[in-house]
Amino acid sequence: MDNNRNLAVEGYQKAVEKLSGTDINAVIFLLLFIISLILMAIVLGNLSKKLRAKKQKEDFMRYTKEKNLTDEQIKIIWDYSKKLGRDPFLAIEFKAPFEKIIDVYIKENPNIDENLIKEMREKLGFDYVPYFVPITTSKDIELFQGGKLKTEEGITYNVALYDKDELYMYWVITDKTIPTIKPEDRVKVSFIRKSDAAYTLEGQVIDVINENGRVIVKIPHTFELIRIQRREYPRVEVEIESLLGKKEKKDGQEILLWIIAKILDISPSGAKVCINPEEKDKLKLLIGDKILLSFNLLEKEFQEEAEIVNIHEKQNILCYGVKFTDIKEFQQKHIFEFVRKEQKRLAELYKKQS
Repeated sequence: MDNNRNLAVEGYQKAVEKLSGTDINAVIFLLLFIISLILMAIVLGNLSKKLRAKKQKEDFMRYTKEKNLTDEQIKIIWDYSKKLGRDPFLAIEFKAPFEKIIDVYIKENPNIDENLIKEMREKLGFDYVPYFVPITTSKDIELFQGGKLKTEEGITYNVALYDKDELYMYWVITDKTIPTIKPEDRVKVSFIRKSDAAYTLEGQVIDVINENGRVIVKIPHTFELIRIQRREYPRVEVEIESLLGKKEKKDGQEILLWIIAKILDISPSGAKVCINPEEKDKLKLLIGDKILLSFNLLEKEFQEEAEIVNIHEKQNILCYGVKFTDIKEFQQKHIFEFVRKEQKRLAELYKKQS
């Protein structure tokens, strides 16, 4: 232990001797030089940050001017993007972040000019959501969308979206029964968006309006939408020439009869196939019938067994919803790849048009 103490004392003495032989001015100069470098790095870092911010705003102003946004509209997007800590460019390229910042702006400015917001959506191409893009806010629900409104007591009414503004949606009850809904009730609204999914939203009734014998329920907008995918696979609208065939017995023999058809939407699990109503008597197809569907997709020939699961007939067209019953996995992958490419193409086209 004494040896350790002696070693420590000797080390201290040597350190003092070396320090006493050092030029104190040189030490001070070195310290000042290091401090100067640190301060310079901090100043240059802050300056570079400010220059980047300035350039970002200049680029943003130029880009938004090209979209014909007014100075007031540009300021709203810029200020509230920064307030939320978001990239302002995202708010002019994508609808979801745009709606988020507009929602905050509206809550802080109750006396907003709704036409100003409406005009912004139109200029940015956010006034319409294509069928292949899921909705993220109740503001995206199209007028006259039908659905079901359910009260806390479990009573269900048929409804349709009658009107909407920046704060509220107005659902009209289409049943002939007199509803027992009143302000402050909690209700759930569920609806199916065509070619997309089933949605459910919940809200508190703000008002119940009687207008010319119609009962309209006023509910605040919400971002809290529960989305349930209706189909296992995504599908896309197309126009593909095809043949629809069915095996029938004639003169004691089984023959395969074909009619000309057109595929109007397709997914790896099935398709919607339409024919001229004048052709329907040639095969007389019913729900549950087994058929063959022949078509070409991305230069690949398909002839798939399918089952008719629903039938839709209008004045000038007859359509069958069919489910593939024995499709091979590699065939499904081929269709899936086509659907994804087509969705991407449509999304890019939609973006360019907006």
